[in-house]
Amino acid sequence: MAIYKNGKNKNYYYTFQHKKKRYQGSTGTSNGDEAWKIYLEKKDWITRNKLRYIDKTWGDLVAHYLDSYHPNDQRTLIWTLRFFKDTKLEDLTGPDFKSLQEYRLMRVKGSTVNRQFAVIKSLLRKAEMDLGWLQKAPNWRKEQEHESQRHILTLEEEARLLVQLPAHTKRIVQFALETGLRKGTISKLTFEMYDRKKRELSIPAEIMKTGKSLVILISLKAHELIMDEEFNWQSSLGLMRFNQRRPIFTYKNKMIKEPASNAWRKALKRADIKMTFHDLRHTWTSRKLEQGMSPAHVQHLGGWSSSKMMQRYTHIDVRNLDLKKYGY
Repeated sequence: MAIYKNGKNKNYYYTFQHKKKRYQGSTGTSNGDEAWKIYLEKKDWITRNKLRYIDKTWGDLVAHYLDSYHPNDQRTLIWTLRFFKDTKLEDLTGPDFKSLQEYRLMRVKGSTVNRQFAVIKSLLRKAEMDLGWLQKAPNWRKEQEHESQRHILTLEEEARLLVQLPAHTKRIVQFALETGLRKGTISKLTFEMYDRKKRELSIPAEIMKTGKSLVILISLKAHELIMDEEFNWQSSLGLMRFNQRRPIFTYKNKMIKEPASNAWRKALKRADIKMTFHDLRHTWTSRKLEQGMSPAHVQHLGGWSSSKMMQRYTHIDVRNLDLKKYGY
């Protein structure tokens, strides 16, 4: 029977089979004619879409939406093609993605895995809700996230570290401690992004992790670090001309693609400090709040979209606070 009543429930239910799969549920009505109409509509939608999109693969879905995602998310989706590119969407299950998620967990921490696979889940929901390529998007549980221990650099450690760093890396580290910018953003900064008169840095969206542009005023120390550049002029027909698009931070007149290089790691070892380059951003955030800068100002300068995100970078040491002005 295509529609039927289930025990004491007043509404009709429907059931049918398509492609060896059973579909059933409530019609939401106790009227037999309406229930029959709803059943026919559901069956028509499922069989029509199943037949129409039965050959759509994960690769087709990624290709359809790839350009609409941020470059960081694009890299995640492209990575999944190594495993599921030619797999039909209707054959992919929650356990399939869960296994891939656990495989990824072997290389990065749980919070990173969850962010990356949230992108995958959003794509599957689009296949269901926007395209009709899936009747229901598969789902699976997140990985457990453990808060990693961050090292907040003390002033004494900072002095110890800077002595060990080569000049080009030292300049970047000092700039990171002055601005709180990520290493990937710092390495891509060019002089055309900087207004010397206003001391204003205009960072385009394409080099920001958030995918949003950011305009910030920088300190005098950060300004001096920008201007303390390597000799970088270009020669053309015997004339010297200024290249405004050149990177701000260079080594032998070439962009420093990876600030956390061997030079950084060796300097840490010599200084007897265990930390990551990203800990400099945590250090900057904590220092600014300890110095009394308002959380809203810190959030803006750090480029965070929410105060909750900024709080993950806050590790205040009460010993660094001037408590006397608060009556302590």
